[in-house]
Amino acid sequence: MSGVLTEEQVARVYALTDSLLLNPDWVVVPLVGSDTGLERILPDGKLLIRPAAGAAFEAWFTGLQHRLEALELDRALRASQLERHYTRTPASAVPGSGARKYVK
Repeated sequence: MSGVLTEEQVARVYALTDSLLLNPDWVVVPLVGSDTGLERILPDGKLLIRPAAGAAFEAWFTGLQHRLEALELDRALRASQLERHYTRTPASAVPGSGARKYVK
């Protein structure tokens, strides 16, 4: 269980991404850390952050902001933006009815 991150470590990563105004729904932080840490933009635009586990976390975290700023974050969704699938629906579209018309 030494590779599992603590709640405080995950909260620190999300606090940092919040300070960069990234949408928290588009930041992926696995609960199992890695040996060296990893930051990358996924093909769908989400940001994958896999922290270093154990004692290596502090050294990895100190340079995280600079490494994130060096990434191409313009593909990542910002905190003020809506999810992309919501913005594709035009305002003039007929609203969805869900299952109401099938249930009587």
